[in-house]
Amino acid sequence: MKTQHLLKFLANSAHLDTDLEFVEIINKLNNEGRLKQSEDDYIFDFVDSAKHLKLSTRANSDQSRRLAMNHLKNTVRTAFLKRLYETTSIYFRNVLKSATEKGLDANKLIGEHSINMSSRELIKIGDYNKIVEKISNSIFRKLENEKDTKKLIEKLDKKLGLGLGAEIISNALPYLEIRHLLVHNAGKADKNFCETFPFISAEERKTIKLTNEIINNARTALVTLIKEFDKKVVQKELVNANELKP
Repeated sequence: MKTQHLLKFLANSAHLDTDLEFVEIINKLNNEGRLKQSEDDYIFDFVDSAKHLKLSTRANSDQSRRLAMNHLKNTVRTAFLKRLYETTSIYFRNVLKSATEKGLDANKLIGEHSINMSSRELIKIGDYNKIVEKISNSIFRKLENEKDTKKLIEKLDKKLGLGLGAEIISNALPYLEIRHLLVHNAGKADKNFCETFPFISAEERKTIKLTNEIINNARTALVTLIKEFDKKVVQKELVNANELKP
């Protein structure tokens, strides 16, 4: 059995893969010279100077085409890692909400993350499920605000009583941290990242090269993490039966 949240995560991941595959096809066409076969002076075929104001000014050369393709690949790979993180966060948030609705022990749920709501707020929200959703979302935001991905996953693990292995979390961490650097440090590695994850071969204060290997490893590590997380959620019966799928 799987939760419906896992199925959504996997569907979203597959959608992101489509973008990566499409860019690889375009890159192959470019390498074979099939994006520039006409005799005009533009960088690619079908460039229209009235519509493509930037591309129409690019040099008509193999080097220029390689630079354009490398930029496109890096842009899509960057978007992939950011969206993969967002998809992972959505999964965690939804599972926490579902476990709260199922009746997760309040002491485990709240822990050190105190949530205070006035009587006025409770009356205004009204519906019990919406109150539960607000509480679970507030707790997840508090975890995110700690800005420590490892602690976020470990504390979720503890709140839900899953017992995830340290290795499976560690395997996913470098790729979650790369996303953090993409968002907050223009994709440049800092000293801590270089020392913590030497196998990434990043250089301090230099942009991390988003290679095929990094993208593939990121996908594998995060999908493995979420599948294991979901398996334990199902084993612990933390969500209602109507949220389970064969």
